[in-house]
Amino acid sequence: MRAFPVPAIFLIAAALTLAACGSSVETSGGMRLPPGAPPLPADISSGRRAVVTESYRWIGTPYRYGGNSKRGVDCSGLVNAVFGRFGVNLPRRARDLARKGRSQERSRLVPADLVFFANTAGRGITHVGIYLGKNRFIHSSSSRGVIISSLDDTYYRRHYAGARMIIK
Repeated sequence: MRAFPVPAIFLIAAALTLAACGSSVETSGGMRLPPGAPPLPADISSGRRAVVTESYRWIGTPYRYGGNSKRGVDCSGLVNAVFGRFGVNLPRRARDLARKGRSQERSRLVPADLVFFANTAGRGITHVGIYLGKNRFIHSSSSRGVIISSLDDTYYRRHYAGARMIIK
């Protein structure tokens, strides 16, 4: 029996598929983690896990000041949309969100805590994101839409203003 040569394109496609499968990490719900997202700790509450998983569904949504839908969302609109999906009603502005819940030390952040930044677009608390773990957070950037960033980035480290625990 004669063997047929396998076209190179099929070998490349198979290699890429296997590489992607081997490097993907899944959440408990079977959803693939987006690039830059840390794996969730096994010991977080189901409520926190649900908030983080829902936030991933917003990645790539464009920025729109005052927006709160997949057509466009700002930072506090993202927080409201994600937490609102689970019946948690929160204030609309970042500075008002910074007074809700319980203060959380940076060293004790847990996925789904809110992280706040000051003096990014005016004075006082002007930006908010949802903590994901391993110093990463999701937020709506005015230049890039909903993305994952690091609290260790120079910009965010300089403007970091605290965190609040909203759910247990």
